[in-house]
Amino acid sequence: MRNHPDNQRQVRFWAQDPRIQGLVANVADGVIVVDAEGRIELFNPAAERLFGYAAEAVMDRNVAMLAPPTHRDRHASGMARYLQTGETRIIGTGREVAGLRQDGTTFPMYLSVGEVEFPGFHGFIGVVHDLTTQKVVERELAAARGHLQDIIDSMPSILVGLDVDARVTLWNQAAAEVWQRSAGETHGMAFEEVFPYLAGEIGAVKAAIRAGEPFKRERLPFPARGETRYADVVVYPLANQDTPGAVVRIDDVTDRMRMEELMVQTEKMMSIGGLAAGMAHEINNPLGIMAQSCQNLLRRVSDELPANREAAAELGVDLELVRRYLEQRGFFQFVAGMQEATTRASAIVTDMLAYSRRSASSFVAVELSELLEQVLRLASHDYDLKKSYDFRRIQIHRDYAPGSYEIDCDRTAIEQVVLNLLKNAAQAIANAPDGDPPAITISLRDEGERVRLEVADNGPGMPEDVRHRLFEPFFTTKPVGVGTGLGLSVAYFIVTEQHRGTMEVVSKPGAGARFVMRLPREGRPYAASGPVRR
Repeated sequence: MRNHPDNQRQVRFWAQDPRIQGLVANVADGVIVVDAEGRIELFNPAAERLFGYAAEAVMDRNVAMLAPPTHRDRHASGMARYLQTGETRIIGTGREVAGLRQDGTTFPMYLSVGEVEFPGFHGFIGVVHDLTTQKVVERELAAARGHLQDIIDSMPSILVGLDVDARVTLWNQAAAEVWQRSAGETHGMAFEEVFPYLAGEIGAVKAAIRAGEPFKRERLPFPARGETRYADVVVYPLANQDTPGAVVRIDDVTDRMRMEELMVQTEKMMSIGGLAAGMAHEINNPLGIMAQSCQNLLRRVSDELPANREAAAELGVDLELVRRYLEQRGFFQFVAGMQEATTRASAIVTDMLAYSRRSASSFVAVELSELLEQVLRLASHDYDLKKSYDFRRIQIHRDYAPGSYEIDCDRTAIEQVVLNLLKNAAQAIANAPDGDPPAITISLRDEGERVRLEVADNGPGMPEDVRHRLFEPFFTTKPVGVGTGLGLSVAYFIVTEQHRGTMEVVSKPGAGARFVMRLPREGRPYAASGPVRR
């Protein structure tokens, strides 16, 4: 029994009833009873273990002693406010607070407070649950989640978690960067809403989740960064059947596809190069015979050769009448056509030989900006580009970044490449519908060990199937008789094989075409045994 300063306090029933004492003593959580003034009247063994005080040491002392000093004023004001107004923030509920042990350390606890009132007593009972272990587990779980999220975010692939209804539950950093949406923005959104280009596959995705079978689609086109790109999509259903769902991995394979195209194109060039020399020599022989025969046909009907006049006199034939007859029957036009055809065939053979030639000329230092100016002058004055278009009506835009663009190269071969690109660009512009003024833009950029040279036009562009085949030998979209289909393939061969550079084309219908070459600054010609393999 303890004494108030004013009067003798009664022994409460919980101190008299052994059943209540047994219950309170065996509760795993701390139980503390205080009177209306906050003085402790009951302090069970669990509370002793939590706070480090013996029950006798805290009896009749204010319960604020168990709170950190920074919290005591708040505790006192809250108690006073409740007793005066009935307004409370904790009575009848619970909250997480800090407790103060006898040794001065603090620990997290969950405090539930209830009001106790019966004849002769008005006070409060608090139940204290130690959160120390829970907080350790929470920190470890948060660290594990953070580590897992770091792993997921560090992956270059786009990773998206889905629930059984194909709604987003996880969104990694790669997805956020590509789609410019945070994880919070996409959480709970339908998969087809986030990825509309996969809307046609949503049925298969949900079926894969239900069946627990992986689902894969390759090279699906999708819009990103202002262009059409391609992705491989794989759906991996979760192994835990209690929380069905899936992880979707999306890999941008656009660059890989372009590299594969370049590799295939290079292989095509190598294979055709091995056949070109033999074919060229085999074709040259009959071409020489045809050209010589055409020349002899014209000589045989010429009245200026004495041998012709003698033969005509012996036979009583008037050579002038023979020539008039042949002119009237179109003989000379036929022969001229044959000569033109043999000339075109000879040009094709010359282009084919470019595949098998070793670099006979030495590489020299060339300033690309000067070379481009010379080619532009050649194209506008010396080269015959006016059969199907007028080069003088095309605007030429020069976009040369400041700096030196000196490279080691075969000057004549690079001139041939640029001239061919200009010719093709001009022909494409001539076939474009009326719109913006025809223009060709030539750009130079320094990329360290390489120089990037671009030739772009504002022509009609080309579909994907044409772009894929553009560098194939003998492939052309021009009418019969206009092109041989070897110009771009020869240019590709010169850049990639003779100069060990790269060449690609970026184009889509209605958006023009852009040819991009990257030439090494320190070039080396072919070795004596053949082209240098990269």
